[in-house]
Amino acid sequence: MSVIKYEQPKIDERSMEQYNDIVTNIKPLTVLGKGKNQKVITGSAVVPLSRCFVDYRYQGLRKHKTLHNLESKWNERKLTPIILVPHPEEYRFAIVDGQGRWKVAQNKGIDRLNAIILLDAPDDLTERLKFEAEYFIGQDQEVERVKPLEKHLSRLIIGDAAAISLEKILNKYSVSVTDKGGSRSESVLGSYPNAYKIASVQGEKCLDYIFNIIKNSGWNKEPNGYSVMVMEALKEIWVMHPLYREQTKEFLSKHLKQTDPKLFRSEAKTKYPIRDYRHACMLYMNDLVVDGLGLDKNTMMELKKLKVLSR
Repeated sequence: MSVIKYEQPKIDERSMEQYNDIVTNIKPLTVLGKGKNQKVITGSAVVPLSRCFVDYRYQGLRKHKTLHNLESKWNERKLTPIILVPHPEEYRFAIVDGQGRWKVAQNKGIDRLNAIILLDAPDDLTERLKFEAEYFIGQDQEVERVKPLEKHLSRLIIGDAAAISLEKILNKYSVSVTDKGGSRSESVLGSYPNAYKIASVQGEKCLDYIFNIIKNSGWNKEPNGYSVMVMEALKEIWVMHPLYREQTKEFLSKHLKQTDPKLFRSEAKTKYPIRDYRHACMLYMNDLVVDGLGLDKNTMMELKKLKVLSR
């Protein structure tokens, strides 16, 4: 990548007044030490966007799609303060966290934002640049994102249709949920995000179809009976054979009793060794249905093509 030249700002009396007024009215936030050794390292202020800038020597330009998402979902109640470093020699503040909020706010005609100001940056310009770059790199390292499962109760409260459908099916089939990784014991959902996506895209009837087959085949009492591998393979049968859903449900409920998820995966990988195990299971499940019910593979392929074209 080419080195980006740093542009010095034009300083006028108005800029100086604004900057000095902001600095004078910074409210202390984080204070270290006691007595004479006390030091304020962060403060808060409402800062005009015209007094902020992005140093592109260490920050990349935000992608248009990312900014569009931020703008379309803009919610000032959820807006966190931008993080700034004072540049007293330029009478402005460098944005080390908040480039997107800064850009979108200007697009929306907002002229100022709440800010947290880092007051312990080095005075030396080279060291200050390193200080800012280090903060920019590590800005999301201490942020723990809310997991999809942790959002479930909130989704129920706001009336999220997919969450309500999923909750209904989980209760109907006495299936529990965990956010821990690894193997699943009996009657434990393999992946909340996967099940939620099925409820969102294919709907409650598809989810009920899947859970019904798993229960009828006895796989609900097997380890990993509700794994992503199983859920996705059965979902594909629902999608690919819309005219034969009752027949495929009855057939798979009986046929899968003769095996278990672990053996099924092994058989799928044996038949499709170059495929990843999830794709192999989808293909193998479809083979069982097509061969077991005597369905025409060519007809199935044509139906799938028509569905793709109609999207």
